[in-house]
Amino acid sequence: MNREMTDARPAQGDKLIQSVDRALAILEVMARLRGEVTLAEISEAMELNPSTCHHIIKTLMARNYVRPGTGRGRYMLGSQIVILAEAVNVKTELPGRAKAVLEALNQATEEAVHLAVLEGDEMITLMKRKALHALRVDGGTIGKSHALHATATGKILLSGMPDAEVRRLSALHGMRRFTTNTCTDIEVLLKELDGVRACGHSEDREEFQLYVVCIGAAVRDVTGRIIASISASTPINRATEEHLDLVRREVMAAGRTLSLTPLDKPEGISQ
Repeated sequence: MNREMTDARPAQGDKLIQSVDRALAILEVMARLRGEVTLAEISEAMELNPSTCHHIIKTLMARNYVRPGTGRGRYMLGSQIVILAEAVNVKTELPGRAKAVLEALNQATEEAVHLAVLEGDEMITLMKRKALHALRVDGGTIGKSHALHATATGKILLSGMPDAEVRRLSALHGMRRFTTNTCTDIEVLLKELDGVRACGHSEDREEFQLYVVCIGAAVRDVTGRIIASISASTPINRATEEHLDLVRREVMAAGRTLSLTPLDKPEGISQ
């Protein structure tokens, strides 16, 4: 077997499950050879019987780790590989990719902008930029928040979850009333989240802070799953419908820019 692969193996004394080891080694061979790979190429690189390789490949295909190539007897890495890769690096790389997008959104709206993610059961604000006006919204702090139900960023993150998970998080953190406009009824919140999913953006109209309106949009990974929210907040005195239309367009465009688009997705991954 190729030295590049064997170097990554456990020490000799460690017990291996042979079938799992071989399946992972096949994926490594396909990644190293790139593109479409024949059974003969895999078998030769593995120094393994073609029949054994074929059975393992069939199992990998059933789990979408491998898919058929364009010709008979040819194979390619499947969509599940991309999903695993995104789960590993997408949030780690997000702040670096988001810096220019947040700065452009800040310039276009002249308002305070934020990027937030869900870590475990808590919303974390990763990045923010202050408004460019003398009169501006307090941008808050980088860090944790339990105001998922009362903020535009939080509502976007909740909109990517099934209702049962929204109920669980709401029960865990409680639905604290921050202002007279804060929604504290889970059924009303769930109905609002249906609207968020339908229109593609969320709004917080003085629900977290008085005299502040915030609009949020989703950042999605390669599978279409919501992995972050991006938002812009404006004081109520600038929150004319004309200005909010501008903010809404810019925030949604920023979310699309930061998301991985359908063009980035291998065949077989649905939106």
